[in-house]
Amino acid sequence: MGLVSGSKCPPSCQCQAEEVICTGTQLTEYPPDIPLNTRRLFLNNNSITYLPAMNLGLLSDLVYLDCRDNLISEVMDYTFIGVFRLLYLDLSSNNLSWVSPYSFSMLSNLVQLNISNNPHLLALNKYTFANTSSLRHLDLRNTGLQTLDHSAFQNLLTLQTLYLSGNPWKCNCSFLDFTIYLIVTHLNHPGEDVLGVGEDVLASDPWVPEKGSHKMSRPGRCGSVVECRPMHQEITGLIPCQGTCPGC
Repeated sequence: MGLVSGSKCPPSCQCQAEEVICTGTQLTEYPPDIPLNTRRLFLNNNSITYLPAMNLGLLSDLVYLDCRDNLISEVMDYTFIGVFRLLYLDLSSNNLSWVSPYSFSMLSNLVQLNISNNPHLLALNKYTFANTSSLRHLDLRNTGLQTLDHSAFQNLLTLQTLYLSGNPWKCNCSFLDFTIYLIVTHLNHPGEDVLGVGEDVLASDPWVPEKGSHKMSRPGRCGSVVECRPMHQEITGLIPCQGTCPGC
């Protein structure tokens, strides 16, 4: 299949009907002349630092966007405002340090999101996934995240798979709430060695206090102190975290 009549193709990229492949072409910025009917766009393995909302917004039929292995440092509220049909988005292995609270607010059809391997990403706002109601697979492995607000996932009713390993989790009351959320939602975690999310794995809850030490005041909250225990690499279902959870 060739180019649609009258359309252009970015230099050094390969264009077929509804697909543009710019993988590993030493791009330092978003390429020009992407055909407006593009449905699958591969920008992976380049040195792109910024995704221009105006250019992306022209691709109203885009359903697949691969931006992994670039140098993108931030995603703004308006970045994906025009690609509302997007189903797949890969931002893994970039330099992300900031994801605006409403970056994905227009992506109500998004099914799979990967922002793993972004070690400078230290926090996610509780509204980050508020409108991604179709999300089924979310990969947050190997970032700088230390805690997550469990309410960030309350609208993800179709979420099936959640990857969380390789993060420097800190024990606190918010993270305890999040752990309870993981237990009761029965999310899948295929291939995960350090985080189990089902009752069969976390039935003994390896970092919640042992029986007789401290009690939770109510489900999802901590009592006086919740002590974290060291992670054991050979035991599955552990949440690697450090610190204590003072009374709250």
